Amino acid sequence: MKSHGFWRERARSWAIRIGLVGLAILWLAVLAVSWANAAEDKDNEFNFSWLDPDKKIYVLQNRKYLKANRPLVSVMGGPAISNAYRTSYDITGSFAFYMSELFGIEAFYSGFINKENNTFDALKFAIGSNALLPVVREIRAQYGLLMHYVPWYSKINVFNQILYFDWYFSGGLGGIHTALDTRTVATSNPAFETQDFFCLFLGTGHEYYLTQNVIVRLDFSGAFYRAQSFGKSGDTTWFSNYSFGLGLGYRL
Repeated sequence: MKSHGFWRERARSWAIRIGLVGLAILWLAVLAVSWANAAEDKDNEFNFSWLDPDKKIYVLQNRKYLKANRPLVSVMGGPAISNAYRTSYDITGSFAFYMSELFGIEAFYSGFINKENNTFDALKFAIGSNALLPVVREIRAQYGLLMHYVPWYSKINVFNQILYFDWYFSGGLGGIHTALDTRTVATSNPAFETQDFFCLFLGTGHEYYLTQNVIVRLDFSGAFYRAQSFGKSGDTTWFSNYSFGLGLGYRL
């Protein structure tokens, strides 16, 4: 009797195992058929019918705001942060045109306002009236042509309101207009000499859609140029100027 009970228990255990394996194989077969049917769907949508036959999830295809073939005029302003001896702000006007939802071009012009900051005042006081001043090159203007690449289009919930925005990256060529402070001692009056350089631009930014036509722009850009390290002498080296911009745009 004991031996008979032992074998009956073993048979029950194996039957349960075989049943579970069979159910798993059946589930995988059903899932594979559902995936294959979804893969054969010819629509340009992300089809999750294997998950719920009555539900389709649309990701980027249902863009609410389109920018292709629509010119964009924008104005931005913000601080420039690369000059240790000046407090600088820029105002930028631009015109952009997108050939598609991914690629566009933008022409821009930036004017700068510069003011001697506390660091420069403290330096003049510390080194004395007859000591040599460091080389100071003010950025007066930037202009150029940029290529935009927009890989991300997103939606976020802000206080129960859906906010749509594009995240772009930019790069291009142009020029930078500078003024070199040529005075050598702290007691002398400022004397500027104009210098212009070829410039490379790299940047990134967001475009937040308020309406079909009005957007808020947030932009960060860097300008890179080569100039003489001591103003008008010394080896030629790379300099940079970074700017933040916040403003409004209107899409025509």
